[in-house]
Amino acid sequence: MAPMRLSIKPIRTCILCRKSESQSQLLRVNCIAGEVIPTQGRKSLGRGAWLHLECGYAAIERKAFKWAFKLEQAPDVSKFTTFLKERLTDMDAKDMKLK
Repeated sequence: MAPMRLSIKPIRTCILCRKSESQSQLLRVNCIAGEVIPTQGRKSLGRGAWLHLECGYAAIERKAFKWAFKLEQAPDVSKFTTFLKERLTDMDAKDMKLK
């Protein structure tokens, strides 16, 4: 009988709350030219950081991206803030339809 193969899913840690989750539960962001940009795919050039969507605003307030990307000054988060507003608005709309 052939040995069973276990399916191991990659685990990542949120840069803010430090909880470990599967990649599907977290959002990946990159810092490109001093700007935090959400990554559409799981692979992208440059250093990436993982976080829960709900941890996004707190990560901005606590300057967690500066630490995660090993930068000397805080990166520009304007595109990331816009992305968060859109995603969280979409999530709220879906929740209201379910109720």
